[in-house]
Amino acid sequence: MRADRLLTILLLLQVRGRMTAQELAERLEVSERTIYRDLQALSQAGIPVYAEAGTGGGYSLVEQYQTRLTGFTKSEVRALAPSQSPGPLHDLGLGSALEAAFLKLEAVLSPHWHGDMDTVKRSIHLDSTGWLWANEPVPFLPLLNEALWLGQKVEVDYCRHDGQIRQRIIDPYGFVAKSTVWYLIGAVDDQIRLFRVSRVRAVKLLAESSQRPRDFDVRVYWETWKRTLEASYTPYVVRLRLAPEGIQKLFEIVDETVRTSMREEPIGDDQGWHLISMTFSSLLHAQAVAMGIGNLLEVLEPLELREAIRAQAQQIVALYE
Repeated sequence: MRADRLLTILLLLQVRGRMTAQELAERLEVSERTIYRDLQALSQAGIPVYAEAGTGGGYSLVEQYQTRLTGFTKSEVRALAPSQSPGPLHDLGLGSALEAAFLKLEAVLSPHWHGDMDTVKRSIHLDSTGWLWANEPVPFLPLLNEALWLGQKVEVDYCRHDGQIRQRIIDPYGFVAKSTVWYLIGAVDDQIRLFRVSRVRAVKLLAESSQRPRDFDVRVYWETWKRTLEASYTPYVVRLRLAPEGIQKLFEIVDETVRTSMREEPIGDDQGWHLISMTFSSLLHAQAVAMGIGNLLEVLEPLELREAIRAQAQQIVALYE
């Protein structure tokens, strides 16, 4: 509807400042001609929109102009309410700030929407964790987040995969929460690196300013990094025998990616066991799953996995003898 579009243009100019007709058209998915007509309509309605020609020009509102119109629709209120669920913002130490922000939001909402927001808060809960997963401890995440927003470098003690602690001076660029796992994206000696926040053992806020590029986009970097990782990923295919009573146990242990890779051969063996192939991320991953299912599963291929399971089983027997 045109009224919704006019309000969106008004709010965009208020929040973003100067924008070109082309930027507004792309944002609202309409033609530039439509944007010109809408801007004219806003001016005729008394909204102080003015144009600035030339390089870096565009449309903006006169300085200090603010509108108290929010125009929240029922769908928008319902979309906002579930974001109050405990999760990444609470890990960042922003839980109380989030509650305060929603209190202010409810203050400007029409009383007509209050009951609707309360209903949604009680009806929808966003849980980013997997079953039986424990949240990784990230005690230094709030301090790292403070460094990001203050634009300051940090000195961290970081535990590598091999258990060694290394000191790093990092320019914080941003964060990514992958389910319950937090990552810090930052630069070390001008090289962009990825750090698992749960591996940070100490943080010191430095007085030196961070050199974060103004156009750096965390989402774009993360998606590019993921594609590169997936392209280099070598699947570990396993062929196995699985007892009928082991299927449920297998599904309880493996994640959705492994479950969807399962392929069953049309004919099982003479004991009623299923012949199955599955794809894991590594030998260690497959070994952990196989040991978790015990004698309800037998690995047929590859041989190295059979030998790894045999060696681990012998160590377990020796431990308990």
